[in-house]
Amino acid sequence: MLVMSSETGVREAPETQSDRSKPAPRWAPVAVPVLIVAAGAALLGGIVAAVTPPPVASAESLCSSAIETKLIARGHTNVDVSRSFTVTDADGATRVSGSVASVGASGRVDYAELRCVVRGDGAAMRVVSARVSD
Repeated sequence: MLVMSSETGVREAPETQSDRSKPAPRWAPVAVPVLIVAAGAALLGGIVAAVTPPPVASAESLCSSAIETKLIARGHTNVDVSRSFTVTDADGATRVSGSVASVGASGRVDYAELRCVVRGDGAAMRVVSARVSD
């Protein structure tokens, strides 16, 4: 490259290396694709979470809620419905059996067996019978 100088007239300017000819840092070829993939995964996860419908109540959860409500209405406290249920199909309905512990109105701890009958599918499921036996 030629540059004009007032002292000598025309002279050649020193060569400077441009920023584009400098090699990229060693981490750049790895970091940039990783960031792009991470951003894509986050975006995809957000879309899936927004589109996924809320979970439908199960026969077990409906039965547990019905038994808890029934015992609280009878004056029981500290109702603890078992998380381990026996589920069977009977006459087009779902029968749920398990156990429950609660503190009765007298202050005594009561242990009982529970049995519910749930009819319907998906969002139309409903408890048609919820019984507790000592």
